[in-house]
Amino acid sequence: MGAAFEVFARQGYAATSLDDIASATPVSRQTLYNHFGDKETLFLAVVDDRITVNLEALRGATHAFPDRLDGVDDAARYLVELAGRITEVFASPDTASLRLLVQTEAPRHPKLLALWQKRVATPVWPALIGCLARLAHAGALSIDDPARAAGQFVTLVTGASWQMTELGTFALAAPPAFGSPELDTAIRANVDLFVRAYAPAAQPMPTTGRTPG
Repeated sequence: MGAAFEVFARQGYAATSLDDIASATPVSRQTLYNHFGDKETLFLAVVDDRITVNLEALRGATHAFPDRLDGVDDAARYLVELAGRITEVFASPDTASLRLLVQTEAPRHPKLLALWQKRVATPVWPALIGCLARLAHAGALSIDDPARAAGQFVTLVTGASWQMTELGTFALAAPPAFGSPELDTAIRANVDLFVRAYAPAAQPMPTTGRTPG
């Protein structure tokens, strides 16, 4: 499965044959046919396998919630940590390759897009919305539409990596290394923007630790 993913990611679906995959593994072309039947079935199985790995990481990122929230400062600290965990998944080379492969092949493979929506978007999105709803319920942030706020948060968080590539695409430039000072500063700046937008009017603006300038 790992070898097949690397071949599909490198060559694309159309340019990849079962012979190409068999040559990258210790198994024969006939063995691939016996297990998967055809190239499309193998392709979907490979993507599903990689999605499972990413899904476990994303679930871990959204399931950790603080036991206590005393206000907007606690919310800011929590969101910086959440953004860091999401970015760690988003910016990993494996996830970048998977995302590019799905974006490239989905228009020609409706089953692939359905698989992505079912396995990734459906379980992860409600979890993130729930996190923001809990912040609002605790009075730490003033969020009237958690679903809309979740979309804004993801855009800002993933944009922290996007804005640091030359043309904003992982196809042309590698994302910054997770844990680098540059990426950490970008994450904190974007989370700071989000928190300032949703901070309750009666509370002072938080400090997320962002370096001035």
